[in-house]
Amino acid sequence: MLQVLYAMGSGRSLDIRDLVYQKNSTDSSHLAIGKRPSPQELSVNYEIDLTLSHPTPKTIAIVDDVLTAGAHFKAMQLVLNRHFPGVMTFGVFLARTERSG
Repeated sequence: MLQVLYAMGSGRSLDIRDLVYQKNSTDSSHLAIGKRPSPQELSVNYEIDLTLSHPTPKTIAIVDDVLTAGAHFKAMQLVLNRHFPGVMTFGVFLARTERSG
């Protein structure tokens, strides 16, 4: 995904940074069966890459390939808002899984 963003931003003055990383690998949410973790539970697995945190961003777009329930987005937003209070964050998703019910 990062390579796609770099290619899309080529020749433009975009600030593209891989600010957040997962401490541990997890299974994809759209494949999960049963109760899914809450954004608060997921957020403990996310860290800010402090080497990329300066200068403070003016706006943050969280880009992901698939939106299922939004829990990972909300978890990442929690972590970013804690580290960068007052900075607007929003999500950009390339696809949404179909949900029944």
